[in-house]
Amino acid sequence: MKTIFILFAALLITASFAFAGDSTEVKGKVDSTEVKKAPAEKKIADLEMKITKSGVKYYDIKEGSGKVCVLGTQVECHYTLWFADDKGEKKTPHFQSSKDGGNTFLCTLGRGLITGWSEGMVGMKEGGTRLLIIPPELGYGKGGRGIPPNQTLIFEIDFIKFIK
Repeated sequence: MKTIFILFAALLITASFAFAGDSTEVKGKVDSTEVKKAPAEKKIADLEMKITKSGVKYYDIKEGSGKVCVLGTQVECHYTLWFADDKGEKKTPHFQSSKDGGNTFLCTLGRGLITGWSEGMVGMKEGGTRLLIIPPELGYGKGGRGIPPNQTLIFEIDFIKFIK
C-alpha cells in the first residue's frame, strides 16, 4: 500500500510540473497579447482615420462585403448623429438616430444630402459600418438649418443594403 501511495504522489508531482510549464506558456501568450477595445469604446482621437481630399475623416468600424457605394448609389442605412465637442469627441447623448424610431434611412449619394455624408460613404461596402467626421463646411455650415452653426458632425452609418 505504501508503494502505491508513493507512486501516486510521484505522478501528482510530475503532472503538476508538466501543467505548470503549460500554464506559464499560456500566461505568457495572454500577457503579450494586446486586448483591443471595440471601436465604440475607443476615443476618436485614437482611431486611425482616413481623410478625403475635401477633409471628411472616416473610419471603418466594420468593413462590409457587398456592393460598393459610388455617387448616385441609392442605399438603405441606419445612422446616429452626434455633435463633436471641443476635443473632437462625441457629445452625449446623440442628437438624432434612425434607430430611435426603428425606421431605416433611404438616400441617394450626391442628391439631397450634405456633401460630407455623400463623400464619406463613397467606397463603403454593403453590410459595413463607418464613422464619419464631417467639418462644418461640408455639413450644415454657418446657417445650421436646425443644427448649431459651424458644428462638426459625427455620424455612425450602417450600410444595410444597396437599392440601385
